[in-house]
Amino acid sequence: AHERQIIAYALERLEEVPGVTVYGPKAERKGGVAAFSLAGVHPHDIAQVLDRDGIAVRAGHHCAMPLHDRYQLPATARASFYLYSTLGEVDALIEGLYKVKKMFG
Repeated sequence: AHERQIIAYALERLEEVPGVTVYGPKAERKGGVAAFSLAGVHPHDIAQVLDRDGIAVRAGHHCAMPLHDRYQLPATARASFYLYSTLGEVDALIEGLYKVKKMFG
């Protein structure tokens, strides 16, 4: 129940950020992962900037390179959530994405 709550909240918050595209099904049809991109910013840059603030996301193909090729995506960023994840950590991710947007204009 917690994992479903946290991913629903994360997807809702990610949709608030201008330029963010979230990939995959709606919260009720997925586990605790959110793959996304930010217009004009490479996912590895997203990950590096977030890492500086202690926010860990993965960037790459996530064992889904054919899918990335199909949609012509160089990579995506992916945030993962589980029992120990908090709503505050989702909020920190969103604040971090606004920082990334500001850095990359």
